Amino acid sequence: KDVTINGKTTSQFLASVILDNLPPRPFNIRMVRETADSTTDQLQNKTLWSSYTEIIDVKQCYPNTAIVGLQVDAEQFGGQQMTVNYHIRGRIIQVPSNYDPEKRTYSGIWDGSLKPAYSNNPAWCLWDMLTHPRYGMGKRLGAADVDKWALYAIGQYCDQTVPDGFGGTEP
Repeated sequence: KDVTINGKTTSQFLASVILDNLPPRPFNIRMVRETADSTTDQLQNKTLWSSYTEIIDVKQCYPNTAIVGLQVDAEQFGGQQMTVNYHIRGRIIQVPSNYDPEKRTYSGIWDGSLKPAYSNNPAWCLWDMLTHPRYGMGKRLGAADVDKWALYAIGQYCDQTVPDGFGGTEP
């Protein structure tokens, strides 16, 4: 694609060029200046390549990822930027079968079995990272390689209540 740049400026000049239908990667982009750079101090016309940005316009699929998209009419907000907040709890992980993650309590004697539930208890989040085969170490470590009984004691310690600094308590 041929691009001609003419004009004068006392500051940096940037040009954007859109190249459609690029070949599969890797590919080369070459910029050629047909006139020589100036050799005098009175004319500064050195040409530099700064960068390129590749924009891929395709429909994306994001497996195992929660995504939210919104399309709204800006006139509904009086020209103001819209603010959207989300409260995201996170992943459902394996926790002890006698554990109530909402109340952060353990009932009875644990038989070693696990159940799926949301929890932000660091011990059970660690269990998830160590044993999950997709994003954790689960392809290298088996459940038998991790001491879940020690994690059970650590989890109970993590769920103990402590002062929150405002007169109440929190786990």
